[in-house]
Amino acid sequence: MTPANLTTEQWQQVSTALVWFWAFLGCVVGFAASFLVGYAIIPSLVSTRDLPSRAMAARSVLLALAVIFLLAAIISFVNLVNSIQVLYEIWPEKWI
Repeated sequence: MTPANLTTEQWQQVSTALVWFWAFLGCVVGFAASFLVGYAIIPSLVSTRDLPSRAMAARSVLLALAVIFLLAAIISFVNLVNSIQVLYEIWPEKWI
């Protein structure tokens, strides 16, 4: 299964797909970190009194940030799926 020769436009589309992939990866990591800290770590540390109770105020900010990262991850995933359509032009056969 040999790929077709790539044109300049196809290279640009591959580059765009890679940018969306890395944006998706960064958003997922940001979502996971914000959600983990806001939903699990801060309440746990407050309940064991390792953090003062006023640290719970940061929890709502982190959970809002997690929602923003989740929405950004969804948007970047949709754009990633739309931009990898160039792979069907490079490898026309869908089955090996």
